Amino acid sequence: MVDRNDNFEARREAMGPYEQTISMLTTGHDHMVHNRPGMVVADASATVGVKWSPVTHKEEDGKKVVYRLDRQRQGKKTREVRTKIGNLWADNTIRDEGRRKVAEYRPAGVFPEVALWMYRQVADIWQADNEFAAKWASFAFGEEHKDLKVVLAAFMLVQSRKGDPVREGGEVVFFDDDFRDVGEAMCLLRRKDKRDLDAKLLLRVYQVLTLDGIAEINRELGFGRSARRPTLGRWTKVVTRWLRYREDNPKVLEGLVGAGMKEKVKELCRRVGYKPQSPKFFETLGWTQHQAKDGRRELAIGQEMAAAESWEGKTEQEICELIVREKPGYKRIVGLVPKDPGITRAIVAAAIEAGSMSDKDLVIASETLESLGLLQVQEVKDRWEAALKAAEDMRATNIAKRVKSQEVREKLEEASDGAAQKAVEEVMKDLWVHVMIDVSASMQGAIDSAKGCIKKFLHSFPEDHVFVSVFNTAGREVKIKHRSAAGVRNALKGITARGGTDYGAGIRSLQGHKPPAGTDLLMFWVGDGQHCNTFDRTFTQAVRQSGLKPVAFGFVHVGGRSQCVQRTAAELEIPCFMVAEETFEDVYAAPRTIRNLIAATPVGQVQGPAPVRQRESLVERILKTDLLKKPAWAIAA
Repeated sequence: MVDRNDNFEARREAMGPYEQTISMLTTGHDHMVHNRPGMVVADASATVGVKWSPVTHKEEDGKKVVYRLDRQRQGKKTREVRTKIGNLWADNTIRDEGRRKVAEYRPAGVFPEVALWMYRQVADIWQADNEFAAKWASFAFGEEHKDLKVVLAAFMLVQSRKGDPVREGGEVVFFDDDFRDVGEAMCLLRRKDKRDLDAKLLLRVYQVLTLDGIAEINRELGFGRSARRPTLGRWTKVVTRWLRYREDNPKVLEGLVGAGMKEKVKELCRRVGYKPQSPKFFETLGWTQHQAKDGRRELAIGQEMAAAESWEGKTEQEICELIVREKPGYKRIVGLVPKDPGITRAIVAAAIEAGSMSDKDLVIASETLESLGLLQVQEVKDRWEAALKAAEDMRATNIAKRVKSQEVREKLEEASDGAAQKAVEEVMKDLWVHVMIDVSASMQGAIDSAKGCIKKFLHSFPEDHVFVSVFNTAGREVKIKHRSAAGVRNALKGITARGGTDYGAGIRSLQGHKPPAGTDLLMFWVGDGQHCNTFDRTFTQAVRQSGLKPVAFGFVHVGGRSQCVQRTAAELEIPCFMVAEETFEDVYAAPRTIRNLIAATPVGQVQGPAPVRQRESLVERILKTDLLKKPAWAIAA
């Protein structure tokens, strides 16, 4: 008799590249880049094995003392709390007074553990199916997940399928596929929605490829020959082309300068040793050139460039007039405004009037608008509310914690709810979701975590497509009266953890909600999976006897180590998508993860004359994606 655990492990290890892609997209992990200093500590529960936290430090008695920065809710307000961690040593370790290492200090920049984890997943998928990896990169280019695009672009630029001649009998019979072209296209193509790779992200590709762990992966895969230097593949060539195009099109280069990318462009030039065709390139960047020691430089040596633009010494009125006349971007305005007068009510109002603030800028600046009293101005309020309605992510959730007005806070929370709903609705056609929450006694310490996870995503589902229940040894349906985070919070109020565990009870509580013909069902479990081993067999039987035919399980594993949900999915021969609890700590990752999970849910097989299916699984969408092609100007270059 085959051991049930062995059967489950065999199924998990047999995952193909498609399932691995889905697993990567639905597994929680931290940001790949942190724009402020932090520290990391070992954390076995985290996907990458460590946990990052923001820190600051200050000089005390000749030592650099590190403080962790936490945000704590006190009543209706959230305040920052500083917790002393230890002293910062020269080797970037943080040690207590007994010199024991308690954490590792990290400057702002790429988070190596996350970058390495993501790159390894991509490498595993590439080894299983080269072309699928290239199609995935092509598909991801149009998505908003910047970290994933950077990692995929980096990988495609160095992988070994690069159009080499294939010989037979000493003669070239054909040329291999050139998947490095996909990486080049990701770097060179421009998009109207601005989801392309800008100068900052091109530099990030370089930073990823030069990480020691990723350089080692590339050596293992045979992508490079050097045992010392990291493999860059076509990165140098593609950045040189990127810079040449901008030099040949001065308006594009000027746009980069206006967007505050001047220093990033300079850094790209240094990394690839770019040699402009004309001094005009340096003039646009305001980059004074000095002769190198070997005398190799020829252009603009010693030529004084115009001083960098500055609004120092200008009055508030003069600055406002400049903004209305020149319409610079808001980030540039913030960079140019001197400390005196600073960002004033009049300057921000002028930026809004000039159209310098995008929808995203307005949402991010909510706290500033409130403190300056601009939300009391009807025209500004109307523009701000329109920006909230257009919000594409849930950053408003974090901003809502910092504002003072209850009205402003509620509008920000509504914007966050709306963004989550828009993210999921587009992939919910012909799909129902049953959400079942374990409230048995083993969840005593985890019930609050479970509720916290649920309230951050449940309201994003269309109300007529989702049904919710709680269960222990019995189950009951929970009605969500209002499609919002507040509505979910209210529905789960007063529910505590007690009793035994029977996952079959969760099934039976919702078996009356059978999807209509042509509609698939995803069963989404939230719990610890504990004490259900004795019910494993009845769990599987309950699914079969219910008449429900789920096409997949989703599982938010809150504590515990049991694998009964995964084992049941294996017995039913359906995928089980694991969603890490820490995913829901990130307002950006949560809706993206849920959307990817929904999109990844396979389309069921309909017997007999099938109705027209509107839903298309994520894998199907990836497989139908054409490989990206470089722009015509890059092919000719």
